[in-house]
Formats: sequence, structure tokens, C-alpha cells
Amino acid sequence: MLETFKAARPRVSVNVLLATLKRLDYLYPYHQCIGFYMQRAGFEPARLEQVRKIPRTFDFFLTKEIKERE
Repeated sequence: MLETFKAARPRVSVNVLLATLKRLDYLYPYHQCIGFYMQRAGFEPARLEQVRKIPRTFDFFLTKEIKERE
């Protein structure tokens, strides 16, 4: 997944991504996953800030019982 975010970095519109996420209206805080991967993929701080503005209600994990983490 991280490699996908890295490859998409020069082409992705954060505004379109967040508008799509809002339109889908998921209960799960996917914006937190998106922000995590954007940060790890090296997105510019200004683009990350767009995601950080969305309130974070939950603490969560991307995967359960991960054995090898960075």
C-alpha cells in the first residue's frame, strides 16, 4: 500500500481524494489511514495538513496483531 501512495504522490489531488471520502460517508476513520500513508510516502506538509484538519475521534490500528512494524 505504501508503494502505491508513493507512486501516486505526484498525481493525486488531495482535494478530490477527501471530497470522495466525504461523499462515501464511511463510519471508519479512513482519513487517518490516508494521512498515515501520505506521511510515510513523503507528501508535502501542506498537502498533509488538509487531512490533519479532519477531526480524529478514534485511536485505531491499521492491522491487528502485526508482527513486524517499523
